[in-house]
Amino acid sequence: MRLIDFNLSTIDLHPGLELYWEHAGSREPVVDLQTSAEQLRLLTGNGHPLTLDQFRTRSQQVNQQASLFIEQTPPQRLYGYRLVPNQILLG
Repeated sequence: MRLIDFNLSTIDLHPGLELYWEHAGSREPVVDLQTSAEQLRLLTGNGHPLTLDQFRTRSQQVNQQASLFIEQTPPQRLYGYRLVPNQILLG
């Protein structure tokens, strides 16, 4: 999924929705962002998850054609998301 596609598809969503990465039956909060060669990498870990509004603010200067990844070794590409109450689950 590209940043522009994510931003366009979430434009009407509540800015307070929290971002999580869903994998292997668990949810990990997205706590930070990192840019790397046409990629926007989402960092998961302990802490308070980013809200949709915080994500948009932090990614304003990133190339809108950048693809979204979860920071791992190797980075895992994100293909979509789903909505649950108060959360956006990326996968």
